[in-house]
Amino acid sequence: MGELADGRGLGDVPAAGDEVNDTLRARAAELGVQTDYHDVDGVLHHADDDALERVVAALEADRVASAAVRRAAPALHLADTGPVTVSSSVREATIDVLGHPTALQVRHGEEDDSIALPSDLPAGCHVLRFDSDAGPGETVVVVAPTAMPRDERLAGQGCLFAPTYALWEHEHPLPSFRHLHDFARSALATGIGVVATLPLYEMYLDDPYDPSPYSPVSRLHWSELYLDDDALPAAPVPHLGDVVEWRALAARRRGQLIEAAAMLEPTGIDEITAFATAHPDVGAYARFRASRDAGGDLLVERSHLLAQYLADQQLGAIRRDPQAAALALDLPIGSNPLGYEVWADPAMFATQMSVGAPPDTFFTEGQNWGFPPPLPGAMSASGHRLWRQLIARVGRHADVLRIDHAMAVHRLWWVPEGCSAEHGVYVHYPREEILAVIAASAAATGMTIVGEDLGTVPTEVSDAFDRWDVLGMYEEQFHLEDDPLPRIPSRTVAGIRTHDMEPLASLIANHDTWGYRQRIGRAHGRDVPARWDDVVDEMLVRLGASDAYLVQADLDDLIGETRPHNLPGRVVDGLWARRLASPTSETLADPDVRRRLSILGRTTS
Repeated sequence: MGELADGRGLGDVPAAGDEVNDTLRARAAELGVQTDYHDVDGVLHHADDDALERVVAALEADRVASAAVRRAAPALHLADTGPVTVSSSVREATIDVLGHPTALQVRHGEEDDSIALPSDLPAGCHVLRFDSDAGPGETVVVVAPTAMPRDERLAGQGCLFAPTYALWEHEHPLPSFRHLHDFARSALATGIGVVATLPLYEMYLDDPYDPSPYSPVSRLHWSELYLDDDALPAAPVPHLGDVVEWRALAARRRGQLIEAAAMLEPTGIDEITAFATAHPDVGAYARFRASRDAGGDLLVERSHLLAQYLADQQLGAIRRDPQAAALALDLPIGSNPLGYEVWADPAMFATQMSVGAPPDTFFTEGQNWGFPPPLPGAMSASGHRLWRQLIARVGRHADVLRIDHAMAVHRLWWVPEGCSAEHGVYVHYPREEILAVIAASAAATGMTIVGEDLGTVPTEVSDAFDRWDVLGMYEEQFHLEDDPLPRIPSRTVAGIRTHDMEPLASLIANHDTWGYRQRIGRAHGRDVPARWDDVVDEMLVRLGASDAYLVQADLDDLIGETRPHNLPGRVVDGLWARRLASPTSETLADPDVRRRLSILGRTTS
């Protein structure tokens, strides 16, 4: 007897369980759940029924909650599609442009009214508010460029990466925004147009303790650990060895900020109050931290307001400085599940789920990253409020933003609570809406967007990134086995490796790179010995000769450092904490480093 693709015989009668299974999968597909996927080896995997059922239940609840909010107009409207349609009689309408409300013309129809939009709306996401017979309403009007924003003044520049916590000087040994600012000034003086660093958001450094910059308390609020020590009351400076002792520094900084908040003059209180009024989330964040850590103590709340005010000032000084290189920052894919974002807007998240990744070559059991995924319906109903806030906040200070795991605009791997990571399922998101919001929000701040698209990228994402002309990434260490050497794509930030990969000097010492050295040697007309310094020079020459938008190198790879920043999937003392072996100024003054920077900056052939 013949067999069907699912293994049933042609004459078999489907069992009741099969019918339930088919119904579940059909409903899952309707809700945007991917019921199967192909892994990196092309093997097809079907979703686990139990996990699928729980994800479907969460998405059903999300859809019901979103539908329960009666709307006379869509939550999101693309400006290039014409007037905003309202299914009610509109009495008046205004749109907020750069903080100023502008009255809009309303046209009344037999069934619907329409609100005409100004033809000169600037790029960005603008909130349109109206009053109608159905009550007040609002719509987010998205004015997006046709392509993802990209500053052509940065095209062809070199980019130097270093974690901010790694930077130090003898007279100022603690990590700080000051060191990042000085790093940017030194880089530009050597011909490097952009400096990049790890995320600078606040972290939990007491209980819970998680020093990973990719699991922040909030992606809207900056780390108080990086405040300039001279701007705060004096405190004993602890001895720092090879690594930053985050717990000790966090306790010390909290004490300084409490003391500073208690000493504020009336004018200082007025300044931070005005700042919190202009940025309401800052006040909410301060209340969250004070309620969590100190039972709502008002002095603690004020200390968090002060920290965010100072961070805004000190970070802002970098972008305002014409003698400093452009600043590139990183946006993590999520935040700590016990953090501000879930507290501030719990209806936006599937709190019984975690985001992760399916099994692959390196993580054979999959990954569970621990933070809850956003709900697609709630996101859309809010006009993608969180995305708008995230891009706008970082855009106050960054010239370039790398969005970690950019495939998240298309799908995320949901892992139900209690399930292993391998039993997760992919849930899809409104990709084009999100990309439009990112493009509009970034254009409003003049920020270049880079999408981290390393690894296996779904065709839908590749096509979307092509349509939006999104800058991607290229890392040479991913291509050491490629023969011939691949062409480095022009629409990329091209580098040697990411912060999650093995340092180049370690790789050269511990792995066979003969084939790669032969290929790059032939391309450059010279022999390349198995020494890290020879290999890094040739890599920089190859990257610098490419048409990549930016060429990036990790400072560690220019000095032969063998210790990693991070070991994905492992918790080891010293990760996310290692300082440079020498002060930053001495490191950058080294003749070999300066020579390599000239190659990176494309000022030397």
